Amino acid sequence: MGVDFDKFSFQTVKKINKALDLLLKEWKKEWTRTDRKLIPLVDQFIKSCAGGKMLRGVLVVMGHEIARSKVKDIYKVAAAYEIFHTAILVHDDIIDKSPIRRNLPSLYMALGANHYGVSQAISLADAGFFLAVRTISESDFSEEAKIQALKWFCQTMLDTAAGQLLDVGGGDAITVAKLKTARYTIAGPLILGVKLAGEDQKTIASLADFGENLGIAFQIKDDILDGEAEKYKQSLQQLRCCKTQAMKIIPEITKGPGMSKLLQQMAEYLVERKK
Repeated sequence: MGVDFDKFSFQTVKKINKALDLLLKEWKKEWTRTDRKLIPLVDQFIKSCAGGKMLRGVLVVMGHEIARSKVKDIYKVAAAYEIFHTAILVHDDIIDKSPIRRNLPSLYMALGANHYGVSQAISLADAGFFLAVRTISESDFSEEAKIQALKWFCQTMLDTAAGQLLDVGGGDAITVAKLKTARYTIAGPLILGVKLAGEDQKTIASLADFGENLGIAFQIKDDILDGEAEKYKQSLQQLRCCKTQAMKIIPEITKGPGMSKLLQQMAEYLVERKK
């Protein structure tokens, strides 16, 4: 594999977007048959799905390729993870009272910014969660692989919810970073891709360790960029330590020089980014 992370992401995002468009169009058709009053609501959710970097979807595909598998439906699963991501952001924006998401009004704002808008946004996000689960369950993988993948996906959702509860309640910053960011953003999608390729406990354990360290570094970087680094002690030192530890784990994940390079470049991108 001679491609770098930027090229890999660009090529993968195009394929995920294609799968995402098909999924959302089918969902819209389904709900149109239920009641045409739902169409403008679905359209607003679909609009909310656009404009993201699709990092998590890219990592689903990367995890699948780490396991030396390239089943075409992995792009559909990656799209499902991005729908899950959008749904979580809809709830986050309501909790944080954020008016803007991806340079557009947040979904609850677009729907009126009142009780009706909040209620419809929550309901649409709930639908997004179940659409993601259904998509994985209907993908073209073995039944055993899908069972293991769905168990992991649901655990990722549960951990993310626990992290959100702790975050709102002023929980320990590192614990929140492990649950909300490390599991949901890094380890979650990578391991989902591996599980759909068949169980590989050694790789999964290494990816979990890699994801935890890189996820903490990613969250610290986010908070530094947002001017909130005071919640961590010696933030830059902690960030560098987590990044270094993540880099050390890469040889345990893959022996392939191409995939090792992708993981290294991905880690550099997440930790050294300027925005």
